[in-house]
Amino acid sequence: MKKPKLKKLDVALIIIFFALAAINALSWLSTPFSDFYVQKIYPIYSAVPVFIAGLFPFSVGEIMIILFVAAVLIGIPGVIIYALVKRSAPEKSKKALAAAVRLLCLVFVYVFATETLGCFVMYHCSKFSDRYFKPVEHSEELLLDTLSAVSVRISELCGEFDRDPDGYIVLPDDPADDCREAMRALSADYSQLKGWFPRPKKIMNSFFMSQEGIIGLYIPFAFEATYNRDIQPIAAPATICHELAHLKGIIQEDEASFVAIMACLRCGTDELKYSACLDAFYYLYVNALELRGTDYEERLWQSVAPVPKQVWDNDLGSYTADYWEKNQHKEVIPTETVSAISEKLTDANLTLNGVSDGINAYNRVVELLMDYYGNGGEF
Repeated sequence: MKKPKLKKLDVALIIIFFALAAINALSWLSTPFSDFYVQKIYPIYSAVPVFIAGLFPFSVGEIMIILFVAAVLIGIPGVIIYALVKRSAPEKSKKALAAAVRLLCLVFVYVFATETLGCFVMYHCSKFSDRYFKPVEHSEELLLDTLSAVSVRISELCGEFDRDPDGYIVLPDDPADDCREAMRALSADYSQLKGWFPRPKKIMNSFFMSQEGIIGLYIPFAFEATYNRDIQPIAAPATICHELAHLKGIIQEDEASFVAIMACLRCGTDELKYSACLDAFYYLYVNALELRGTDYEERLWQSVAPVPKQVWDNDLGSYTADYWEKNQHKEVIPTETVSAISEKLTDANLTLNGVSDGINAYNRVVELLMDYYGNGGEF
């Protein structure tokens, strides 16, 4: 019996896999290495593929996912059927199986490479607050002061927009280009944002994203920043800037949210500023709710008192009130099931990448907002 020989492609894939594994291990062991990679190597590595992906008006990543699912659903049964039909020619069956396995390995190594170089290493960089802020005490008083400042800003901005008959904000233009410009402008303060930003893309199959509880998605293997086209317009700017931050190597969710809020607040239009305030308010308010039943409860309600009723009713949600009812016919798998699985997968992914608090890491943006306000920042 002949021993199977490794082809040059097989050897190359094995070498690349172990090189990527070494890079992952090094990023876990050395924060300076991760910082150097993100600041010096990643901008060069990502520039060309990000530009090429940006040439397409649709999400390449979404197409890749659809093709992969189709290949699994059709390809695996196809290979099995082919092997059964060609039982009389075992050599052809072996070749077909080997080709299928090789293709699967090629896809795996590609995804592992793009995830490592465009995502995994970034989880082990130094903290954003350590690089840009003086330390402040994250006290209950500072939390409520920050929440109060955002509440006042929301009350000032909420009446500046046209609304539809149901009370939801209608934006005159697509905010994507304004978001790109805001991110470019913010690069003067945060050098990691320097460079070209592609136009963010709407996901066509957005209802499934909604079921997952996802309003924006960075796709490392397609070098794309995408977002859910079903969210209400005023939620889009902060979401877009969040995903564009990921594209620049700011991978921690709290840091990407903070950068998005800063870009929209300091460099954007009233639409972007309001979107940022709504995003900041959501995280601050949810965190401050922990103060109910304490000596700070009365001050909590005073902090959010400036926020008009219309904001609570219409602006704080990612979707309009009738969204789920209108789209119920699209539900193939129960939303509760999809949401639960998505949450567990997201939590597992973050935990495996060294984010100890998993999915709760999104809420750490509150600390960054407090650092910003405590260091004299304004909303």
